[in-house]
Amino acid sequence: MKLYGFLIFCLAFLAGVQGDDDQEENITCDPNIHIIGGKLTKSNGNALDSVLKFQCPESTYPFPVSHTKCMRSGHWFRPYHRRHKPACKEFRCPMPVLEGGMFRPLNISYAIGETVTFECYDGYMLQGSVSRTCMKNGRWNGTMTSCNSGSQYCPHPGIPAGGRKSGSIYMIGSKVEYACNDGLVLVGSNIRQCLESREWSGREPSCQHKSSFDTPGDVASAFTASFTSMLGLTQTGEGKQPASTARRIILAKDTPLHIYILLDASESVGEANFEKAKNVIQNLIDKIASFDVRPKFGVVSYASEPITISSINDKETANADEVIYQLENAEEAKYGVHADKRGTNIHAAFKKVMEMMVLSKIIYKDSWEEIRFVTILFTDGKSNMGGDPRTAVREIKDFVIAQNKSLIDYLDMYSFGVSDDANMLELNALSSQKHGEKHCFIVKNTLDLIKAFDEILDLTQIGDLCGVADEDSEESFRKRHPWHVVMEIPGIGSCSGAIVSPGWVLTAAHCLKDVQTKLDVEKITVQVGNNFRLNRVEEVYPHPQYNLSGLLDEKISQFYDYDAALLKLKNRINFSETSSRSICLPCTRETTRAIRKPFPGTSCRDHDRELLPKTMPVPAIFVKRDKGRSESEAAVKIKTSDALRDACEANALHAEEYKHVTDVRKVVTDRFLCTGGQEPTAEEVSCKGDSGGALYVEKKRRFIQVGVVSWGVINVCDTVNPDKKHARDFHLNLFKVLPWLKERLGKIMTFID
Repeated sequence: MKLYGFLIFCLAFLAGVQGDDDQEENITCDPNIHIIGGKLTKSNGNALDSVLKFQCPESTYPFPVSHTKCMRSGHWFRPYHRRHKPACKEFRCPMPVLEGGMFRPLNISYAIGETVTFECYDGYMLQGSVSRTCMKNGRWNGTMTSCNSGSQYCPHPGIPAGGRKSGSIYMIGSKVEYACNDGLVLVGSNIRQCLESREWSGREPSCQHKSSFDTPGDVASAFTASFTSMLGLTQTGEGKQPASTARRIILAKDTPLHIYILLDASESVGEANFEKAKNVIQNLIDKIASFDVRPKFGVVSYASEPITISSINDKETANADEVIYQLENAEEAKYGVHADKRGTNIHAAFKKVMEMMVLSKIIYKDSWEEIRFVTILFTDGKSNMGGDPRTAVREIKDFVIAQNKSLIDYLDMYSFGVSDDANMLELNALSSQKHGEKHCFIVKNTLDLIKAFDEILDLTQIGDLCGVADEDSEESFRKRHPWHVVMEIPGIGSCSGAIVSPGWVLTAAHCLKDVQTKLDVEKITVQVGNNFRLNRVEEVYPHPQYNLSGLLDEKISQFYDYDAALLKLKNRINFSETSSRSICLPCTRETTRAIRKPFPGTSCRDHDRELLPKTMPVPAIFVKRDKGRSESEAAVKIKTSDALRDACEANALHAEEYKHVTDVRKVVTDRFLCTGGQEPTAEEVSCKGDSGGALYVEKKRRFIQVGVVSWGVINVCDTVNPDKKHARDFHLNLFKVLPWLKERLGKIMTFID
């Protein structure tokens, strides 16, 4: 009888549980919720556990909360006071603080667009911005203003607007501590110490509204400045950083770099945003791999648990191309692998990084002391399970320090928060705090992140890295073709050329046919860069085997074999000032890195097969100028297969100079590349003034010159209704003149066999 009663109890209990489940399926929250001045999204309509996010236009933020969730009670979590209905509220900037001075106007807070000006009392020197304007994200532009008395070892460290400072002694070893007023969060270093270098440790603090965000432009410029500083590329040549902000160790070419990327796959992200974030990461990986370092990538996606997409310790799949392939195709890279485990466990993600770092010390023991580490965290919210992620970050930092490495030189930790849910304080704690740099960012949405990363690493702060061009279609033509130059030459007029190093330009030898004396050389002007700055030439070096009249005995008036020349400039080109850059040359160490091949271990023949494959016509580009001197990009196909090459070269006999030539090989040697034609589509051909320019191909986001524009069959530019049927161009193949290039340039770049 007792057993019977127990069974009845169990059945009743189970029925009750089932009944609760049925009730939960029917729970819904108020569908009429809205936000004044904005819009909202719901992850699952009004159903139980649906996440509702408020979205506001630029320069405003959701008030009093940015998101809520449908609870079992049938109410949206975080109920609003009736006096505070959800609304989009305009950002305001907090009141500045200035010790030893004053500012005007004096208000409790400031509207977007308002400006304050600063003035120091007698005996104090103003540092930082003299005036600052409130921006659309509730932050002041410019730099923190302070008044320095000059009486202490370190200068006054300043006080962030909306904040306060404790500590007024600024001697070696002295510390100051910062805090923010209610409603604001501190970003940067809350404690700074006076160093022997007369600098303050850490990063300058700021007090920000918790919903404040970084614009795509802010993210792109700050990340690029910090990342390229870590690479050491901003410390080269005349673009060198001041000693106060530059890193102490410069990453040499081929320095090993381990980059760990952590990708949020939690519930609130959603599959669409997850896929967009993957595209952002692929773009970033592709760009970073363009630098002359040896990056290896580890990618981890995380929700309640981390899943490794690509391990940095797998030598076969840690390179950029393989990681991009994994992100596009691997099962581990799909949003669905996290199934119903959709928490936000940032702690576990960093622990996974720590595991990989420990193992990498064993695998990469021979290069361990040289390795630099970077972590890049993407998240759309606050960590809500798995423990405090700061403890895992501390473990990573302690591990690096224990290997006799300096955190400032060997470890950079970046955090990117996407959406208003991201916690600024947490992200700041998970990021590096380095002087003059920014490692923590919050953007409003994934689209802003995509826009920011499109602009990242496209600037001119990356040193003399050949074949890099600005990818922004809205930028000037010269920034998108930064190696292109125009020369004015006595007796010839205009010719084109390409920068191959800060002190050298490669062009066509026939452009110099009337340059006979030193005075003629000194009259040549080279128009460089976005600002068309003029450079002078010190010496000219045509290829020694070039001889335009070499076949006069055979009644051939012009013979362009070996049509190449180098110009040595009187003054090196300042790339940062002119927005210029070198183009890459084949069979060099620099190009080996550009096309992501091993060095040593890659031959010149490997370059030839990679850049000029025989399997199909090779897409290439040269710069074309019209009569109005405007410049455009001409897309052509290099005919590399035997059949296409023969057909292309046969058209050479339609040139006026060669109408009596019977053997095309007399005038078209194997040192020429052929482009142009009307089939299968009409291709561009060069005009007068294009001679000497670079014919180049794109590989892995880098541009490599394979030819010099030499001569064309038909002058289609100056002819009325020209017959373009036989219009072809011939370009000197740089693979065929490598000994000469090496003789002249071998001391400034490394040529391979």
